[in-house]
Amino acid sequence: MSTYQGHRVEDHQDFIFNQLLPSIVGYARDSGTPSEVVAFASFLSLATILHSKGVPRATIIAAMDAARVPTHLAPEVVQ
Repeated sequence: MSTYQGHRVEDHQDFIFNQLLPSIVGYARDSGTPSEVVAFASFLSLATILHSKGVPRATIIAAMDAARVPTHLAPEVVQ
């Protein structure tokens, strides 16, 4: 995996809140699946891709533990 430098998670906040999360919630609603199930399936898929690209499991777990999504500023679909 190439080193990820000069970028922050916050740099992608618009994409996450305006495209990714609404897509997950919309798919969940359309398929009659709880949104947390779809979100978890998405997370597992992405974590698997990251791990296969060389991100250690410990790094993925540490990132989960450190993540704090400011939902009070997020679109209503996220809250």
